[in-house]
Amino acid sequence: HMGGERRQLEALLPALLRRRLRQPSRYAELLQAPSVEQYEGALVFIDISGFSRLSELLSNRHGAEGAELLQTYINRYFAALIRVVVAHGGDLLKFAGDAFIAAWRADDDAGMPPGSGSPRKPRRQGGAVPAGAVPG
Repeated sequence: HMGGERRQLEALLPALLRRRLRQPSRYAELLQAPSVEQYEGALVFIDISGFSRLSELLSNRHGAEGAELLQTYINRYFAALIRVVVAHGGDLLKFAGDAFIAAWRADDDAGMPPGSGSPRKPRRQGGAVPAGAVPG
């Protein structure tokens, strides 16, 4: 019904926007026009390196099926990455082809699992996704 459809649609929105929609009296002005919200946190841009080369390779080897194979691989890879982002309290802000942007607020525990206490302290974590987090 209408409530279920709304929840399904809201699940597709970044937490930042969902928070605003759930408290319209607090965010009324911000919902009327484009706005800027500043906060401390971390932002990550995730891009698949070699996407164009992989696309060309699959197209040459598999013809029209190459595009479908590439889409399948991208979907699997992104699904695994998104699970990692969400599991660590991240918010997906934007998708663009073979890339996406995720953010973590330092001042808010809205994305934290229930009972986890205060927000996570920012920590530096360089390098690749931990082994086993993304299926091969």
